[in-house]
Amino acid sequence: MSWGLANLKHAMREPGCPLCRLQREAEKRYLDNLLWENVNDPATREQWAAGLGFCPRHAWQLQRLEARRYGDGLGNAILYEDLLQRVISALEALAREAAGSPPPFYRRLARSFRPGSSSDTEDPDRLPGLQGRQRCRVCRLGQETAQAYAEWLIEGLEETDVRARYETSDGLCLPHLRMALVRAQDRAPGVFVWLATDANRRLQRLLGNLREYIRKHDWNYRDETMSPEERRAWIRAVAFFAGEVESDGSLDDRSG
Repeated sequence: MSWGLANLKHAMREPGCPLCRLQREAEKRYLDNLLWENVNDPATREQWAAGLGFCPRHAWQLQRLEARRYGDGLGNAILYEDLLQRVISALEALAREAAGSPPPFYRRLARSFRPGSSSDTEDPDRLPGLQGRQRCRVCRLGQETAQAYAEWLIEGLEETDVRARYETSDGLCLPHLRMALVRAQDRAPGVFVWLATDANRRLQRLLGNLREYIRKHDWNYRDETMSPEERRAWIRAVAFFAGEVESDGSLDDRSG
């Protein structure tokens, strides 16, 4: 058994979409390693600069992680010192260029005559140095991790024991279900049918619990007790469409 499939089987024992869990774990390991030993690594710094830092979600995750674990923000400060210097240099260069350029009116007029151009359309090359050249490194790493585990999942679902383990899990969220189905469609049509059928069964059950959750909010049925599945149904619906997210550093807070 490959280590990837072994990790998948372990993740299927935990609540929520197993690919979300494995993706988040990979992202967190990257951030941990960044703060622990890679803040001053030149290659890491170039990746950081290429994206002008991280996306908002991972930028604040890094901030919270360092504050919680180390009680300060030295790693973040070092990274942003470098980034600020780059942005300041870019602004200085843009200001020098603008000082010797034609008046803005004529520049806008010239752009309006370019094929396919629009004065209301943001040109990604107009402000070099003020936007990232690459997507957030942590987002890319997370996506690559999920894609690798989707491959292992499709391979594993050819086996009866993996299917049995998957059936006892919470299944995949919609983004990762799409990812897995795309990979199974041509290479493993039997797995594609099984996975789609299993997802439909889960969603029918979720829909029933969601309807009961709605019904029991009606004044006429207020004395009826909700089951745990019904009480969590609205959160599970969000998780299915949007994917799992961490809550206070844990993937397990789904009480609703």
